[in-house]
Amino acid sequence: MSSAFIKKDLTPPERVCFRLRSLRKGKKISLEEMERKTRISKKYLQALEECRFHDVPFASVYQRNFVKSYVESLGVDPEPFLKQYIIEETVKEDKKPKIEQEKEIQRSRWYIFPSFLRFGLIVVPALILVGYLGWQVRRIVTPPSLTIYSPVEGFITQDNVLVVQGETEPEAQISINGQEIKNSEKGQFKEEISLVEGVNTITIVVKKKHGKTTTEARHVVYKMKE
Repeated sequence: MSSAFIKKDLTPPERVCFRLRSLRKGKKISLEEMERKTRISKKYLQALEECRFHDVPFASVYQRNFVKSYVESLGVDPEPFLKQYIIEETVKEDKKPKIEQEKEIQRSRWYIFPSFLRFGLIVVPALILVGYLGWQVRRIVTPPSLTIYSPVEGFITQDNVLVVQGETEPEAQISINGQEIKNSEKGQFKEEISLVEGVNTITIVVKKKHGKTTTEARHVVYKMKE
């Protein structure tokens, strides 16, 4: 009685990455179409097919999801591909120092965001910073505001004491005819000055800390009572 021996083929299968490419080509689907189906960037899909897992900026846990999405989009059971990926690639991942794995996971969490979100996370804070700096520069180079409530230009009075009243920016320094005066927390000021007979020139100057000034003048006529 002769015994029949069946020789098993122990040749290992193709690497999972090459099987992915063969599967896609067998389905006659382009990488562009795969990108639309899986919502995974074409360059990462191509890296998976070429066994360039180091060019996919994600930890193995995310790469497994890529493999799963890839295979499922082609209508095939992903389990055999996932098991082969774990055997071939995860062992390499486990040999990496724990700190390096943590760094890759952190990078993966960043890259997993859609590109427009990553763009927004970078650009929006930058725009806010630029806007804030621009606002600060304008505050420095723009002269302080100054509103004079009284007196009006050409005011005629028979009283030798005149009330000068107005408003400016709270941090501005105020002087009337060279004499510094105080303003309130809201920038309002009120000061009495003495007049001489005839035309009096009242000069109000407000100055910012950085040197920018605003000057207003009022001409007031003092006529003594007869």
